[in-house]
Amino acid sequence: MKSKTSRLLGTAAIAICFAAGVQAQDLPPLTADDLLFSVDNMDLSADPKEDFYRFAAGGWLDRVERPADKASYSFVSIQLQRITDQVKAVVVNAAEEAADAPKGSPTQLVGDFYTAYMDVDRRNANGMAPLQEEFDRIAAIDSLEELGRYSAHALRFDGLSLFAGFSPQADLADSTRYAIYSGPGGTGIEARDVYASEDGSPRRAAYRKYVNDLLTIAGYDPAEAKRVTGLVLELETAFDAAQLSDAEKLDFQKLNNRMSVEETQALIPNFDIPIYLEELGLDLPEEIIVTQPDYLIALSKMLEERPLQDFKDYAKFRLIDGFASVLSTDFEEPIRARREVFEGVPVLRPRDERALERLQGTLGHPLSQLYVDAYYEQETRDKTLELIDYIVAAFEKRIPTRDWLTEDTKAAALEKLQAFENKVGYPEQWIDYSSVEIVPDDPVANLLAVTAFGVGRELARYGGPVENDDFNKSSTLPVALNAAYVFALNGFRVTAAISQPPAFEPDADPAIRFCRFGGIIGHEATHGFDTAGRQFDANGNLRNWWTEEDTQAFVAEAKKLVDQTENTELVEGHTGNGALWVTENMADVGGIKLGYSALMDYLADHPEEDVEIDGFTQAQRCFIGWAQLWAENATEASLVNYASSANHPPNIYRTTAPLQHFDVFYEAFGIEEGDPMWLPPEKRVHAW
Repeated sequence: MKSKTSRLLGTAAIAICFAAGVQAQDLPPLTADDLLFSVDNMDLSADPKEDFYRFAAGGWLDRVERPADKASYSFVSIQLQRITDQVKAVVVNAAEEAADAPKGSPTQLVGDFYTAYMDVDRRNANGMAPLQEEFDRIAAIDSLEELGRYSAHALRFDGLSLFAGFSPQADLADSTRYAIYSGPGGTGIEARDVYASEDGSPRRAAYRKYVNDLLTIAGYDPAEAKRVTGLVLELETAFDAAQLSDAEKLDFQKLNNRMSVEETQALIPNFDIPIYLEELGLDLPEEIIVTQPDYLIALSKMLEERPLQDFKDYAKFRLIDGFASVLSTDFEEPIRARREVFEGVPVLRPRDERALERLQGTLGHPLSQLYVDAYYEQETRDKTLELIDYIVAAFEKRIPTRDWLTEDTKAAALEKLQAFENKVGYPEQWIDYSSVEIVPDDPVANLLAVTAFGVGRELARYGGPVENDDFNKSSTLPVALNAAYVFALNGFRVTAAISQPPAFEPDADPAIRFCRFGGIIGHEATHGFDTAGRQFDANGNLRNWWTEEDTQAFVAEAKKLVDQTENTELVEGHTGNGALWVTENMADVGGIKLGYSALMDYLADHPEEDVEIDGFTQAQRCFIGWAQLWAENATEASLVNYASSANHPPNIYRTTAPLQHFDVFYEAFGIEEGDPMWLPPEKRVHAW
């Protein structure tokens, strides 16, 4: 999980431009090979008591190969490709029509952005010239005061979080008002094991080579590239060492350190906070929420002891790294080589697909408008809402049965659940991007324009009431393959893109609907009550509504999931990070339990649908369907990457690990003590 202040998140306003009519293109129908639920994907020769994963998905694992450009092949990659094909059709259509479209319309914005990205001849001819103005700005820095000013500029206009950040977000303790947060700046790679490892280790060596190659392509002579590369690794290692662990960041109380500006400035006297905030156009606040005080102290010592040039050199590297993917295509090889080591994938995705990824990260709402207009039907939305109603009702019935909770905490949990604000598909109000200048011949200028627009709108809200922008985080855009619970909003968002096969088969039998897509919805609902989510109340505010007795009972339940993770090898010699994955693992356990419980409620309401299919009961198909959905063919390197740095488990872990905590799973397949799939009752989690 990133620091809440590592960057500004989210932009929104009422849209006045509407998506042009885009016709959906017919795509080839999905099959069992695409992980639609099918008995053909099972291995009926396998014993579910010995290897339930093999039993549920062995046929698919034997039959379907992982594509060479994928680190992992699963429903996620399959559905992402489906979404990519859909989005590609929308974007290509926009590019063809952009010249004649109204300026500032989604068609013009999306079409011209794509055209600029794909014009590689122009990109190659321009070389590093598009960044020269920013290079000159860095070169002109002559004091720590100016370094702080530039850091604010980089956040405001370049989208880079350098050294330390100070920015507005909803107050942890009062989600209706904004607060200024302080947090660490970013680094060039989100793989903290790289910084903790010794020089010469494969992943650290790969990152070192990546940095050196980027600098060489950018025009550094070999000796200077080597020097700055060493500096980047040295600085980032120090930045990382000064931070809380990722698991510690799940404890929001550790992040909720409220200090006056003067107290905060005392932690880092050589980084002028008032000047930084002035550069962002923000007034001085009464207090700052300092998420990691020790980091500011460590950074201050670095600023005191190291020459100013070190930080200028580092800022320039981060600028090159941040824009490399839209500069000369010479930068593609270092990006590819790094990915090969970290993910086990030797080839890059096609350039047009990388353009779509950039579009999603910049013009998410205009792109989503076009996508929803072409591919999202009201019937799908209605069927998703029906699933949500059953899932939430099942959760409401389960809470009073949690014997490990006291009555007061049960009541507070019910209050929180009943206050859920859940939304499906797309926002009721789209962001108006019509004022953003997007041109068909300069991808760097386009990125700068979108960043300035988005960050500027967010900064302009400071001082007023919090305005929440639905479906406008990277994880909740309508084109994102995701559903996400949002702490401050106390509710989850289910995107348009995830609401399709193979994740959601709206015409499948109830077991498949409720225990695949319903399980995903139940997963998000449980996030409101996992290790992180339980720290927030019904209003989305950080508040301890638990008794000490209940807290201890919860921690004991969560510890079972931590132990399970750390005793399960993903590949030989590599287990997951139990303390970091506990939120996702608890949500998976809750997801399948809620999916199953909602299924039973639905079948009680529709007894005519409670039938065996292909020789399996609805209960059995529920668990088979769950495990089959999460089937995965992954490279060993990607699994090592998960074990080393990911904040959630790989799909292969999610196939059966959650099922082992559900008593009815054992009953459905006659699994008994002594069977390999058996998890002793005392090790099973019954939190939710």
